This record gives sequence, structure tokens and C-alpha cells, in this order.
Amino acid sequence: METPEVIEYFFESFATESMESINSDTRKPTFPGSLTDLHRFRKTAHGHDGSSRIVMVRKTDQRIFANIKNGEEPTLETVTRETIETFRGQRTECKVTTEKKDFEPKCPPEIIQALATRTAKKPSGVRKKRNPPMDFAAECLLAHNEYRKRHGVPPLKLNKEICRVSQQWADHLIRKGAMVHSNNKDYGENLFMMQSSNPNFTVSGGEAVNKWYDEIKLHVFGVEPASLASGHFTQVIWKESKELGVAFAKNGGKVIVVANYYPPGNYVGNFAKNVPPPGGVPSSFHNNNNVAEVTGNLNRLSLGSRGSTKDLHLATEGNFEEDFLEAHNNYRKRHGVPPLELDKSMSKVAEEWAKYLASKNKLEHRPQSNYGENIYCLYSSDSNFKINGNTPVDSWYEEIKNHVFSREPSDLKSGHFTQVIWKSSKSVGVGVAKSREGSIYVVANYSPAGNFVGHFQENCPPIKPQFYGLDVPSKTCENSPISGSTPTSGAATNKNEEIDVIAFEQEVLKVHNEYRRKHGVPDLVLDAELCEFTQDWAETCARTASLQHRANNKYGENIFCMYSSDYSHVPTGRDAVKEWYDEIKSHNFSSDRVPQGSLHFTQVIWKNSKYLGVGIAKNKKGQTYVVCNYEPKGNFVGQFAENVPKLRS
Repeated sequence: METPEVIEYFFESFATESMESINSDTRKPTFPGSLTDLHRFRKTAHGHDGSSRIVMVRKTDQRIFANIKNGEEPTLETVTRETIETFRGQRTECKVTTEKKDFEPKCPPEIIQALATRTAKKPSGVRKKRNPPMDFAAECLLAHNEYRKRHGVPPLKLNKEICRVSQQWADHLIRKGAMVHSNNKDYGENLFMMQSSNPNFTVSGGEAVNKWYDEIKLHVFGVEPASLASGHFTQVIWKESKELGVAFAKNGGKVIVVANYYPPGNYVGNFAKNVPPPGGVPSSFHNNNNVAEVTGNLNRLSLGSRGSTKDLHLATEGNFEEDFLEAHNNYRKRHGVPPLELDKSMSKVAEEWAKYLASKNKLEHRPQSNYGENIYCLYSSDSNFKINGNTPVDSWYEEIKNHVFSREPSDLKSGHFTQVIWKSSKSVGVGVAKSREGSIYVVANYSPAGNFVGHFQENCPPIKPQFYGLDVPSKTCENSPISGSTPTSGAATNKNEEIDVIAFEQEVLKVHNEYRRKHGVPDLVLDAELCEFTQDWAETCARTASLQHRANNKYGENIFCMYSSDYSHVPTGRDAVKEWYDEIKSHNFSSDRVPQGSLHFTQVIWKNSKYLGVGIAKNKKGQTYVVCNYEPKGNFVGQFAENVPKLRS
């Protein structure tokens, strides 16, 4: 059986003559004796002066094929084709083509060698047919997971159903020739488009992901973003997203890529938790059940040497130790357990370990410690970023949601919280250090140590009904879906006793609903439990003198602060809500993009929000903080058009 052609040589010559000078001698060129003698003849033409005209064109080409049969030496086949074409003016009058084949049994050794080399390189077997859509999806998934691995978050899995949803939207966009997000509430979404004048242009699965990830240069880690300029990047590595659907559509040289994620990412208030920096946040930051063992003797380490840590004043703000102790004791008071005292010698021990963690830039517990221990790490790409004494304690205490008070815990998911309020602990020490990479490490030591199995119920009592120890009337929220009255969460502390909390809540509710009716959306209802939750954060803001959103908040949230040199001044509920609503002048109702300049306004009138929580608190600096929480939360990407209607005429 003959193999397909392997080596091809091509000879071509042109001759143009007048009819009077046709040369009938068209000898076949002889095959050269050496492979290096093979060459392509240049085109040649000759004509006459203006009184003559070309009446005939002769074209001769010759091809030589090297063919081989199984078990036999290769042979050469020469095919000579000659075409003679005559013209009358510009039109063809006659065209004749002849073809001749010759065989030569002797094949030059150079060609035999070339045949052997090319046959050896030829791949064996049948090539698998390529499936472009699946190849693209697999490449896209691989690119996602390579980037997610950099940040220490779990890989995504490809979901065929989500891929189908992505394909439908990609097909829709390519037909419309537009780049707009879908209104799908179930998935997060990234879009990408590239266009070329080449109709055969296409993109690989990794190109779109690379483009989205490039927004990392716009992202500041450790804080909630002021805008979604890095929104594609944050969705790519969003920790809680588990599944991916991806598809592309093509029209000529235009390619559109759609990626959908489940669960969706980019929730306001959840960025710090879900978008860790490159290298990730060690698991012990979230769960001290995952304790890494440290080898070697700590006494032999040169802690903080050679510039491994930065000066403490560069990492903290305010009176860190006092604020840290006060935050502990405020939380302990809620549970009716005695306050802690600050122990300087324990603080030195804690600082040693904090410096060690900063020098290694990792988060792990000290092995064989004589004290109870809580550790905390916070990273920011802002080199001037600082931490106050309340932040780590607030983070540890938030684990209360993982704790069951009626029994011994089966794990230590709430271990930081239980150590904060452990009744038998009497003293605390704290140390802070900052690594060269920008991570701030906080270590707290407690004596006697807490978290002993079999002693949780006696040492971790639940919240007392009136943990401030004040004779405060309970507040009842009218129209609340929860029956009965709920005790106040402490708005009427000594410095806030001039505030009529119930009247303030009702005024905030009234003003909200006045504005919502202007846009034709349903009224909000005051919720007692949500009010208590909100009041707690208002007091945290007042205590820390910082206007910041609650981390990992499952509710929508608006916050407001007013300062007055008259410390008795209290802003009205209308002052706060009007400040938020006035952002309407910055809102573009014709766009469904995230309106960075009007997010307070959009949450006020968000159609799907049904319940409202209100909190207000003052501090000794003359600052008043107002917080509102909304359930369900608003400001979801892709849902602004349907939830933020225009003013009614």
C-alpha cells in the first residue's frame, strides 16, 4: 500500500512568445543529481515593442513525488504539466493542457534519508476530535483554580447546568451586540468581550480569566472596597463560591465570554472574609481547632531581629491596650462574668509570640503554653493601615453565633468567643506585631486558661436580659412580626440616657416609608430583634469612634455619624435618613451598574427589603452614630433596575 506523498518539489517556468517565434522544443528538464540542485525556476517573459502583441502563453510545471511501498525502496514519480493558452486581445481564444508522468526506480540517498526522518516523526494512532466548547470551559476552570490556589481558597467545580445558563446569556449578548449583565439572581456573573477584524479570531479559556484577575491591582485587601472597580477579580477568587458555569459566543471576529458563579460573590460587607490576599489567611485565623505545631525551641529564636517586625506605633491606633481590655469587659458584662485585669508580664509573653508570628508571617498557636490564647491576623495592602483595640475582640466575639449554650461543644468553632467570656479567667495580656508583608498579628493570653472540656456550661453563661445592669424599660416595636417586647440592647447607657430610643426608631421608620412611597415601593416594618442587633453595632461604632460597617453582616446596612461641640445635641431620625436619601441626585436610574455614589439611597428604597432595625449611640467625644439594618439586604449587583424605581410623577 502506498503512503501519501511525503516530499514534493515544484518547478515552474513561464515563456511568452509571438506566434511567429514559437519554439516546438519543450524538452523535459532532467532530474538533478543532488538534492541541493533542486530549485524553483524564476518566471521569465519576453515581449515585443508596441506594434506587437502577445498571442500565446505557455506554462510548464513539474512536480516530483517520492512514494514508498511496504518493504520496498522508494521510487520517484515525475509529473510534467504544460498549458498553452492563446489570446485575441484580452480574451482567451484557445487553451490546451497536457500531462506526462515518468518513473525512476533509483532514488537519491538524500531523499531516502529525508523520508526515513519524516516517517519517524509522524504520530501514530487516530487523533481525538476536539470539542471546542468543552475545551474552552476546561481551560477557563483551570485558570480560575490556579488563581484561587494563590489566595488559599477552595477550587471551583464545573456545573453543566450553570454552563447552559451562561451559554444562553452569551448567545443573547452576541445577537444584541451589547455587554450588559443578566438579571439572574442566583449566580454571580463576569463578562468579557474581545473583537478583531480577523473573522477567524477566537480566544482561549484563560484569556478572559487573566483579564478579570488583572483587576487585583485595583483592590485593597482587608477592608471593604469603596467601589467595584475590582469586582471581576473579587468574584474570580470569592471564597464562598463553589461552582462555575462558563460559555462563549462568537460572531465574526467578536467573542463574548460569560462566567456564572454559585453561590454568588461580591456581597457588601463580606469582602474581607472572602477575598484573602495572595498566600491566603491561615485556617487558624478562623478556627483555632486547626492548630499547627511549631518545631524547635522558641527560646533559641531571635524574635523581631533584623527588622522582621515594624514598630508597634505603626500597627495600632488609639490607646490599644486600654481599648482591648475595655472591649473584653464590655462583652463579659453582657454575660454576667467578672471583668479581666491587664497583666503587663503576660503582655510581654504575648508580644514575644506576636513578633515570632510576624517574623514567619504565619498564624499558629504557641505550643505548650501555660495560658489560654486567642490569636488574630489582619492584612491590608495599605502600608499605613492600623488596628484599634476593639477590632480583634469584636472578631473573636462574633463566634457566639457558632456556640450552643445548653451543652458542651463538640468542636472549637466558638473557641475564641468562649475564651473572651470564660468566667474563671482573671487576667489578660496582649501583644501586637506587624510583618514586613503588611500583616498585623495580635496575641492575647489569659490566666487561668479557659476552654476546658466539661467546664463550658459553668464558665460560658448566655447573655443576661439586661446586661448593662440598668433599670431600662423594654422597647416594643410597633407592627413587628415578633410578638412581645424585647429588652433594649443598651442604648440608654449613662452617656446616652438623654436619647429617647423608641421615639427615634419610630421617626426613622416614618421617614423611610415617606421616601419609599414616593417611589411606589412597600413600607418597611420595624423588627424588635433586628433593632437589638443594630443597636449593638451603633454602640460599637460609638465606643471605637469609627464609622465602619459590621463585618460578615447578613443584613443591608446604612451608617451615619454627626459631631457637635454641644455634647447634649442629638440628631433627629430625619437627619440621618435624609442624608442617605439625598444621594438620589447622584443616581443613574437608566443604568443597572453598581452606583457607588448612591448606595445609601438605593438601600433606603430597595423594593425587596421588608424589615428595618434602628440603632443610635453617643460617645464622650460629641459623636452620635446612627445605624440601620435592612432585611432582606439590598444593593445586589444586577438587581438595581427592578428594585430602585424612579420617582412617581
